[in-house]
Amino acid sequence: MAYAIGIDVGGTTIKAAVTSSTGAICDTWQTLTPSSEQELISSLQTIVERFHQRLAAKEIKDGETTVTSLLQTVGFDVPGIVNEKTGIAEFSANLNWKDFPAKARLESRLGTPVAFGHDVRSGALAESFWGVKLPDFFYIAIGTGIASTLILDKRIVAAHPWAGEIGQIPVFPEYRGIEGALRPAVLHQPLPLEQICSAAGITRRAVELGLVSESDGSAGVYALADKLPNPIDANEFLKAQKAQSIIDTALTTLAHAVAHFLAGVGPIPVVLGGGLANRGQQLLDHFQAELKVALGIVPAPSVHLAQLGSWSQVQGAALRAFIAEEVL
Repeated sequence: MAYAIGIDVGGTTIKAAVTSSTGAICDTWQTLTPSSEQELISSLQTIVERFHQRLAAKEIKDGETTVTSLLQTVGFDVPGIVNEKTGIAEFSANLNWKDFPAKARLESRLGTPVAFGHDVRSGALAESFWGVKLPDFFYIAIGTGIASTLILDKRIVAAHPWAGEIGQIPVFPEYRGIEGALRPAVLHQPLPLEQICSAAGITRRAVELGLVSESDGSAGVYALADKLPNPIDANEFLKAQKAQSIIDTALTTLAHAVAHFLAGVGPIPVVLGGGLANRGQQLLDHFQAELKVALGIVPAPSVHLAQLGSWSQVQGAALRAFIAEEVL
């Protein structure tokens, strides 16, 4: 069995793990993401050193087995606009960097090879090998924003650093029923897709309408909409209608946005990940129904939930190391 270190840099937290070539997470570490590039590289070096210290002390376990060695290559991914060919993080609003030579900086500090990439692409890659286990699919991560990845033959297809940034596409929301939180003055204005369809976008519109609080999140919007089948008073019924309208608008708009791509490449399976995917089968059924409408006579693809959860991007980072050293 082979083992590798995978590191995922998020806007607020760095997650890292020792992962086996079967996808099992054997040891983990989390820390806050530093504010500067120099501090980030130092923090990543500290993480790698800690794993090697725990390895030497025989403290890393894979079930009953003690892990005794790690691949030399370290897997490492970041959010934003990422050029995986040059190893440069071209832009990240969350981390406030531009044209950051992330791969070269970390390799110089560690003295080892680094397999570098985009966080959502890494998560999708891990899903292909160890999660949904599909060789071909279109992956959509729906969280604070929206990003996507095309996986073909268990490999990432990304010909340009901006590949997958579908959350930034201007769209005209596909309204159903009550118009949700959008004010009449902007009903005919295009908005970035993620402002309508992301978990954060759904929450924001519900907060604007006074339906939920920020802390309730998109789960609170769904909980409110779930009251519709039950006998409730008129005020709660109206609030539940508005919540359902926000959800319908989000999924309808997303379906129409991706339908053109799916018609172009063919109806390959769609995998939904990110925080909103916690909704489960109800989300899948709803989104697939909207896709059928959006695609017309083109057959609607199957829709699946991502299986690996919040550590998928860490596992994907480690998977990049396995692929780089031809273990997988």
